[in-house]
Amino acid sequence: MNCSILELDALRNPQRVIRIAYQQDVPLTERIRGLIDTPAFHRLTHLSQLGLVARVYPSANHTRFEHSLGVYHLALRYLEHFMGFADFAKSVTTIELETFVLAALLHDIGHWAYCHPIEDMRLPGLAGHEERAAKIICESEIAEKIDSQWTCAPQDVARFLSGEVGSASEQLLFSMLSSPVDIDKMDYLQRDSLHAGVPYGRNYDQQRLILGLMADPTVNQLALSGKSLTAAEMMVFARYVMFSEVYWHKTVRSATAMLQCCVQQMPSAENIEAICSLSDTEAESYILHTTEAGTLASELFGPIRKLHKSVFQCNASNNPDIYHRVAGLSYVELNAASRRLQELLNCGTTPNAVLIDAPPTELEVQFDLNVYDKITDSFTPLSDRSPVVRVLAEEQFDYHVKRVRIFVRSEFAEACRSRRDLDELLLQSLSN
Repeated sequence: MNCSILELDALRNPQRVIRIAYQQDVPLTERIRGLIDTPAFHRLTHLSQLGLVARVYPSANHTRFEHSLGVYHLALRYLEHFMGFADFAKSVTTIELETFVLAALLHDIGHWAYCHPIEDMRLPGLAGHEERAAKIICESEIAEKIDSQWTCAPQDVARFLSGEVGSASEQLLFSMLSSPVDIDKMDYLQRDSLHAGVPYGRNYDQQRLILGLMADPTVNQLALSGKSLTAAEMMVFARYVMFSEVYWHKTVRSATAMLQCCVQQMPSAENIEAICSLSDTEAESYILHTTEAGTLASELFGPIRKLHKSVFQCNASNNPDIYHRVAGLSYVELNAASRRLQELLNCGTTPNAVLIDAPPTELEVQFDLNVYDKITDSFTPLSDRSPVVRVLAEEQFDYHVKRVRIFVRSEFAEACRSRRDLDELLLQSLSN
């Protein structure tokens, strides 16, 4: 069957739009407008997309609201492209199209202030943003809007976001939302780069990449035609540089380590849970006045920024022993090791003067994308076609970009940097 939805018609002939950076007009329908006007969605206007990155790049203060609109817009552009393929247009259903569009718009609805750094702590009993998103979609005013104005059900959207997909069309649509060249990554790379004021995430041809998208029928996944190979290489490399220079900048990681320590020293699990309903500004004030790490919180969120300084770093390539031992620790164990290291370094008696920063264990870059070879009429892995991607895949991107670091209060930084036994002391603190 050939089908369409109101949002695709709005993309082709926009009557009402909302403008976001950079000069991007996102087409709106009445039912999309109804969703973004709900309290659950509007709260995203008070949640920064990049959180602590703004401590380094002051203009990186765009919101998850803006990003969600950008991902929704890209979802329509992907669909418009794929509706030009007869097999897809005939097989996809209205319910599947609507489910995908809603999943794109609502994919971040479960986020809270400083969500990713807190999730990285792997705190027992704290529900992740995916679980919270399902609850909001199925139980809030958003559920009522979907039930009354859409063919699909709220449960369809929640199920799709969790990766529970069935038909070949659904599998392909899900890969548009979660793959090496998905709509989420394509939006945040360019948007984060734009607002941070750096060129790295925009140095690839987005339009060329979209025009080269196709389906790999052997696995029902997003694939590329050969003409988009260079654009895909540049997008993979853009992600590498954005992680290296923005998301995992050492000063961003210092602020992250301080935040995680403050959260870990909240009086109870209920206090941590309370953060999940607050805006960024409210969360900062709440943490500042609740955590037992009061000095640390005031240096992070107080009127004068005073972040810890990096005195040691290593990655999985140059020091795999330290890297993998630290990456496997629970946050309670990490915090205890930090206290032991503070004693070994003689960094005073002020609590939390030394912090060990551990890299999240989840790998950030995927390479499971196939490229179509017209000559052989077959699909081959991107890493087989691209030397750039092959090197990043074989060397493992994360093991170069992510680092274990030791951060100390600024007054101890010079003395600590002059030591030649920091790696030995770090290992000793991990062994106790």
